[in-house]
Amino acid sequence: MAKLRSMVAPPLSLEPRGDHSGDEPSGAPPLVPGPEDSPTAAVTAPLAPELVDTLPRQWFALLRAHGPIAALVVIGAALRGFALSESKGSLIGDEAYYVQAARVIVGLPVLATHLHMAVARSFVDPNREHPPLAKVIMAEMIRLMGNREVAFRLPSVILGTLTIWLIYAIVLKLRGTRSQALLAACVLTFENLCLVHGRIATLDIYFVAFILVGTLLYLSSYLEVAALAFAIATLCKTNAILGLFAVLLYDAFMGRSYWRTPVWPTVGRRVLVVGLYLGFFLIGLGTLDCFFTEFTGPIAHLKHMASFHAGLKSQGSSGTHSTPFLWWNDEGTFNYLSVRSTRHGVVTKRLLFQAVMTGYVIFLAPLGLLYAAMKAWTLRSPLATFALASFLGNFVPIFMAWAVMSRTSYIYYMLPIIPSFALAFAFASGAVPTKVRWGFVAVMLYACALQYPIRVL
Repeated sequence: MAKLRSMVAPPLSLEPRGDHSGDEPSGAPPLVPGPEDSPTAAVTAPLAPELVDTLPRQWFALLRAHGPIAALVVIGAALRGFALSESKGSLIGDEAYYVQAARVIVGLPVLATHLHMAVARSFVDPNREHPPLAKVIMAEMIRLMGNREVAFRLPSVILGTLTIWLIYAIVLKLRGTRSQALLAACVLTFENLCLVHGRIATLDIYFVAFILVGTLLYLSSYLEVAALAFAIATLCKTNAILGLFAVLLYDAFMGRSYWRTPVWPTVGRRVLVVGLYLGFFLIGLGTLDCFFTEFTGPIAHLKHMASFHAGLKSQGSSGTHSTPFLWWNDEGTFNYLSVRSTRHGVVTKRLLFQAVMTGYVIFLAPLGLLYAAMKAWTLRSPLATFALASFLGNFVPIFMAWAVMSRTSYIYYMLPIIPSFALAFAFASGAVPTKVRWGFVAVMLYACALQYPIRVL
């Protein structure tokens, strides 16, 4: 016990130590609190010189790391949000279907286009060939902000802007550099089809944004939430199932040893994601059907959608219809809206919303994909492999539906494929000089200036 007591520190004495000679060396300061010991001393005391020198460096490093992507996001939001109401009551492209459906859900009058006035106050989604989630979001925005263009287009602006950051984060998650991630974000910021669909109230930007959310979560191993994100994307438009197929294809590619001997270490996670995805989707569709459609359950609605889309047969390359072969030459394009304002016979303003891709992107895409495929085979680069898997997963099913089933196709079906182009360009940019990368950014800016849908002359 004596030994144990010796190991315990003696209790502190609260008596003044100046009364005990020998307790402290002669001349030592008494233990009396002074100004430097006050509670405010830590606040009023000057910072150490080395800390003062470090803070600007930390801020500069933070700005250098995140400033460029923040600038791109702000620019992307400005390009998408500028003058949302310039169409002056006109619906742009397929807004004639989806905004009309949103107005019916809210119970507002509809424009006399393809809907009969009798359905105006039915509060039931008349656009039964697609799941109702995106239209319900538009309807709630109309209910919140009023029946005006900003209300039903604002979600597209937000989601379109979000895709810029998402593709940046996906490149970093796939072990790309910040320069590569910025180039991919630059593509989605200025590419015309992404820009136009990020300004108008159609379903496509909804499901593309949620696909990218699901992809980032899947790559981050948040499998349950990733399955939910893919289910939400599919509740906006059924084409989103191809986004899930693409990430599963990527897992299959990366799960092969030397690309020859199959090994499937990720079978369990793929089964988990698919199972959760189906559960979330069916529960979500059934819930939406109960409130916004006349279907009694998700199976009946799925049967109707399958029957409807199977009946859409290709009519060749006429009007808005086109073939996947034409897309690679940037043909099969059409106008969503074309309006000219004149004063005294002089054109003062032009609105031209086109379903057309940026020419530089579609012409360089085969080279970028070919290079990514080659490096995916030889180096098994995650970024190159995912670019290839994303392209195959999203494009091949659309091509086969057209080639085998004569399914109608439109050039805006390329919208969910453009992120795969951005990933391929990002990977290839690591093999070219800096001047070439800046040249690519310059031509993207030039093309955006030429094709921007609103121009005051």
